Amino acid sequence: MSKITKIIGGGIVGAILIIGGYYGVNINNNNTAIKVGIITDLSGPAAYWGESTKVGVEMAKQELESEGYIVDIVYEDYQLDAVKAVSAAQKLVTIDDVDAIYAEFNPAAIAVNSFVKDKNLLFMYDAAVTSPLKDNANAYKTYLDYQNGCKAIAQGFKDSGVEKIGMLKIKLEAGELCFTGVKEVYGDSVISEEYNLGDTDLKTQIVKLKANNIGAIINVGFEGDTMNTLKGIRELGVKALYGTVDDTITDNVKEIYAKELIGARAFGFKDVENTFANKLIAFNGNKKVASEYAAGLSYTHVKQIVRAVAKCEGDVTCVNGEMSESTADSTVGFKAFENRIADLEVNVKEY
Repeated sequence: MSKITKIIGGGIVGAILIIGGYYGVNINNNNTAIKVGIITDLSGPAAYWGESTKVGVEMAKQELESEGYIVDIVYEDYQLDAVKAVSAAQKLVTIDDVDAIYAEFNPAAIAVNSFVKDKNLLFMYDAAVTSPLKDNANAYKTYLDYQNGCKAIAQGFKDSGVEKIGMLKIKLEAGELCFTGVKEVYGDSVISEEYNLGDTDLKTQIVKLKANNIGAIINVGFEGDTMNTLKGIRELGVKALYGTVDDTITDNVKEIYAKELIGARAFGFKDVENTFANKLIAFNGNKKVASEYAAGLSYTHVKQIVRAVAKCEGDVTCVNGEMSESTADSTVGFKAFENRIADLEVNVKEY
């Protein structure tokens, strides 16, 4: 081999090592794929969010693979059923041998954590609840702060002259967190009516709120819960403003209940970057996803997860350290992890 050939060959090898080190590719681990399990709703009441999440994950996977990572994604559809969520987690850990799990919504956040909390793997959940963080040092939370978000929209209603406020409280930890935030503004005068996840007729509860002459109704469930609330407001002739979490006000909701949304207030993420939104449409066959927020969160966090796992070769303590040092990402306003909770830019909107 000539000296020139040796120099060129050595340069190529050096470049590969530099690139591999830059992107965190685990070149000493037999090119084993980083395997991430996704537990979400793909066919139930929150499928609009879960399907958007899937697009974000696949987009992240494509970009990671272009950087040299080997990524394997395993999806589990649990339809917001906590029992199915646990079964999905058991399969992902014992059969699929995943390196990390990303689970969505309150039922999975709590149920999956009960199974994985003593397992040696990263668990990240996209939900309002905070309880999984208390007994699982490997758990990370993303999504919105429901207590402060509901406090903000309640304060907005109070500042606009709403004297009495009502709440449709979903029987989940998210509902309790929101209720606590509303009470910080209105005290014990909040009129609250509960409902179960999956209930489709909320008219009985809305009639009771109407009888108390409330000026606004807050409900922080899913898209279907917002649809059912606004339907009740319309059909019962309730003169009340509406408050919710912004990702429940989808294009479908805006089209059907434009009149009922006048004066509504919602807390939510900052709008995703235009460049990301355009890339998302192109990646999704020139079709908009139902929730850019869901896609933006999963895109951002799956990239963080894969890079952390690849760098640490199965050492979950190392993975936690890498996750905690994740740098800011403007896609959906991620600033940093603070005590394992994603610090995200939040907006309060008035419709």
